[in-house]
Amino acid sequence: MASEPGTAELRTPVFNGENYEFWSIRMKTILKSHGLWDLVENGFDVSDPKPGKEEEEGSKVAEVEKSTMAEILMKDARALGLIQSAVSDQIFPKILNEETSKGAWDILKQEFRGDK
Repeated sequence: MASEPGTAELRTPVFNGENYEFWSIRMKTILKSHGLWDLVENGFDVSDPKPGKEEEEGSKVAEVEKSTMAEILMKDARALGLIQSAVSDQIFPKILNEETSKGAWDILKQEFRGDK
């Protein structure tokens, strides 16, 4: 896949269990460049909208909320994919069952950085 002229494609570094601090700084920069870091750092709320009257205006609000949640879920899937592709096959099983980018990031952070 070719990048646009004048732009550099950022490649994800592969984390193999060593030099977590360097890897995490590089990944944070890559995630920021894709507009995904805030989602990885803070996660998102998947709580259901409050039940209300099924008015036409309420339906429009629900549609907007549903559309916004779909966008958030897609962005989170992109972020999770970047994180998954940036770990070695030996590290991947640690985040295998995580369904959010924040969950995967937090596991790696706890495992390899700890409470430092």
